[in-house]
Amino acid sequence: MSSAPEPEASPTEGSTLPDPSPPAGGGGPKKKKLKAKQPKPPIPRTEDEIDSPSKQTLGMLAVIGIMTVCMWLFARGGCNYHPPKETRDPRKVDLIDLARDPKDAALELQQRWATKSFGGALELAKPPLIDELKKQQQACDANPQCAQEASTLRSKVQSVSVLLERDPLKATARVTTYGASATPEKYIVRLEREQQMWKAVSREVDDGSFKPRPPSAPAQRDGSMILRSGN
Repeated sequence: MSSAPEPEASPTEGSTLPDPSPPAGGGGPKKKKLKAKQPKPPIPRTEDEIDSPSKQTLGMLAVIGIMTVCMWLFARGGCNYHPPKETRDPRKVDLIDLARDPKDAALELQQRWATKSFGGALELAKPPLIDELKKQQQACDANPQCAQEASTLRSKVQSVSVLLERDPLKATARVTTYGASATPEKYIVRLEREQQMWKAVSREVDDGSFKPRPPSAPAQRDGSMILRSGN
């Protein structure tokens, strides 16, 4: 005995059925989120109500300023730190480095001579200039004011040297000194090579009569070019 099919349930009144057809554009219905509108703050009427800059902002600026000053102090102290075993005196330059070139040797000789450092000038001199330097050194030692004058001259005397002529063994330079007297002093210094350095043999006042020798022209070969062909 077969059972009869059950009748389909009919929708009751007041119920809604979902629409089987999908919405246009695909996807389900989109939910719109409504943002709640916040009320606008009241317009400040006094400076206390403005509160700008705030105490927090002022505090942070103060901290940054203090840290900047502290870092600057540490950096300055580190750069200027002076170890006990080191000195602040300038590096001592060897005599051979000062007199390796005749122009520099003449400049150093005149600078020492003008500041009454005759012992140092003797290191850059040769006979007969040594005799003249020794006489001036003896006169300076006999004068008690010479040492004070030398200390004053070291701070204001300056010299400039110009090389006038030079060959492998001899050279001549003009040295001008400023500050030793009211007017600049000019001297002609003649030098000779001594191994790897130059020393002065004479120093004369430059009266304008010295004329440097013209540079010698390079030797020219006579005859035309010779062409050789290899065999």
